[in-house]
Amino acid sequence: MNRKEGSSQHDPAQTNLEKENLSLILETLEGINNTNEFKTVLVESMEAARLVMKSEASSLFLVDDDRGELYISIPTGPAKDEVAGKSIPKEKGIAGWVLKNKKPYLSNDVSTSEHFYGDLVESFTTRNIICVPLVSKNEDVLGVIQAMNKRDKELYHENEIEVFEALAKHVAIAIERTRKIESMRDTIDEKDLMIAEIHHRIKNNLQALSAQVHKDTEQIKDKKAKDLFNKIEVRMKSMAELHDMLVEKKINENIDLYGYTQNLVEKIEDSMSFQQLNVGFEVSGSGVNIPQNKALLCGLILNELLINVYKHAFVDGERKTSRVEVNVAEDEGLVILSVADNGIGVPEDFSTQSKHSIGMWIVNELLQKLHADMTILNDPGARFTITFKK
Repeated sequence: MNRKEGSSQHDPAQTNLEKENLSLILETLEGINNTNEFKTVLVESMEAARLVMKSEASSLFLVDDDRGELYISIPTGPAKDEVAGKSIPKEKGIAGWVLKNKKPYLSNDVSTSEHFYGDLVESFTTRNIICVPLVSKNEDVLGVIQAMNKRDKELYHENEIEVFEALAKHVAIAIERTRKIESMRDTIDEKDLMIAEIHHRIKNNLQALSAQVHKDTEQIKDKKAKDLFNKIEVRMKSMAELHDMLVEKKINENIDLYGYTQNLVEKIEDSMSFQQLNVGFEVSGSGVNIPQNKALLCGLILNELLINVYKHAFVDGERKTSRVEVNVAEDEGLVILSVADNGIGVPEDFSTQSKHSIGMWIVNELLQKLHADMTILNDPGARFTITFKK
């Protein structure tokens, strides 16, 4: 049985009350169900309770098991600022009774209620009240919501309990949902911090290895071996550049491929200075945000293509001004990354699948992981155009 004290007799004038309230509750539930912020859910829920129950004030009591209290989370009404944050023992008051019994409570004269704990502030006097539990899907009671002082000094009616319980059910679901979302966000933030630290350590390790490789390369006399070590150093620096960017960004954010490409080209240009070629670089295009794993693949492909340009595109004496253009663009959901030079072009039988070129074999493997296509043209220098879905 529901606990009712001083409740009114059924009034024929209230026949359509439930229908009117159900219409109002449907309007207010949309905002509650579409909100993922915990505090916003509480604010909208309590304002909905006040409007639906046509009351002067409403309040939400949530359970604090550690302290054994019910604390007012979000109050509405004329004394909301004074009431906010106050608490009562969770076994006391009408709220405590509702919490313990998991049943609604209605009283149209709280002065006669044996359970009424008293007003928490002097500036608000409770005349009548309706209070219902917030029950989770697992039948745990999260707290209670209550509405106080029916407007125009009217009475609360028994048929309003069902309406208030319907609202409380949705509020409980919304609270559980937003708590889980916030818990997931906290977990993600913790993992972001952890992964950022991992990226920082990887970047430092790559830089340390790169410096050591550079130092060791200076001691190598064999030209072929020296060239190989120089390529390894450039690849390390390319990967370190991306990890450096990831340290500064949240791990679940995208990478601006244009900005990444600009930074990467500068690093490669500096790293390839041992080739003693005067190559002018131009990076053009616009910002294109892509997932980090795709940015890394693009960076590694770009690294191999630029090494190839340095090694094969320019022949001494044939080009007074050696130039390389890198462009980043987006077209109808496709990302287009192109590398063009004004060198001698590629041979007619050139293929990325050639086993004689380790660099091009690497490019081919990376293209497959990126699910990208690459076209190669001579116009008249070589132009490599990579296209993949954003």
